[in-house]
Amino acid sequence: MSHTRGTFAALVDAVVPETPELADRGEKHVPGGLAVDLEMAVIERVDNFLETHGAAAAVTDAVPLAPVVATLLDVAAVELLVRRRTEDDLDTPDDGFSRGVFSRLSREDRLRALRLLEDEGVVARLADRYDSAALGAVQFLASSLPILIEFVYYSELTGEGGEGSQGWEQTGYPGPAEGYAVGMGYEVEEFEENDY
Repeated sequence: MSHTRGTFAALVDAVVPETPELADRGEKHVPGGLAVDLEMAVIERVDNFLETHGAAAAVTDAVPLAPVVATLLDVAAVELLVRRRTEDDLDTPDDGFSRGVFSRLSREDRLRALRLLEDEGVVARLADRYDSAALGAVQFLASSLPILIEFVYYSELTGEGGEGSQGWEQTGYPGPAEGYAVGMGYEVEEFEENDY
């Protein structure tokens, strides 16, 4: 397993973990994001976050930011350790995780490391040495990771064949519909375009 995928798997496990304590509500509430390879869907979105346009206007390439973000998560984990803000000991990473420092943190400490990227400017300190525009995009992306993970998990992106996702099943969301009864009965006889 690559460092990138293993680090994102550890992040997904922290944000959308398995919840065996909810088994009494039904087995569908137990699996977490790793059960649907959520880390791969998130990596794809992160890698497509920035695009560059080549000499020919029709050529567009995605900038693969996932390896940079995975490394940044390890940097944040080291910073958390240096600041002595971990609350748990380092663990041997699960088999599906990378061997990086971030993956060795407990779930709660992984979220604390992520907060260092959001709140306390670990990236800002790196900006003194590197291109701040590029680091700004990476910092924005890193601070948006929990939202991105939850968005992908509760979207159709983790469903099979365009069907509902595990998140939909867990929340009882029926999926998109042509229209609900509350919105029907307002027929428009004529529609006129305007500037809005």
